[in-house]
Amino acid sequence: MQIKWDIEYVYLYLISFIALILIIIGAVNITQTAIAYFTPVYEEYNPLVPRGISPDLALWEEEFGPELMERERIRYDTISRENNNRRLIRDLINGISFVVIALPVYLYHWRKIPKLENNE
Repeated sequence: MQIKWDIEYVYLYLISFIALILIIIGAVNITQTAIAYFTPVYEEYNPLVPRGISPDLALWEEEFGPELMERERIRYDTISRENNNRRLIRDLINGISFVVIALPVYLYHWRKIPKLENNE
């Protein structure tokens, strides 16, 4: 089989190659999102940053009481968890859209190559 370098062949192979790369990127994105979903998120620890209550936070706790501080911590944790879930859903939809859009493009162009060879 001899490869013909017509513009039509180059176009079909190039579009098929690009669509295949997009499918791979989408599959990798879906896999990374699944791994991030099933692995726990740990709070980042930096040894250079002092741990404990900051002086400003201690003043707030004295002013408003520990109950308010605990409610705010729970609210912050809830918002953080919801934001993480939104990010995971957005990343999953992004990966799925790559695959869903690129797969028909790839299949269409890749199937046209043998038909083009048979016609000539």
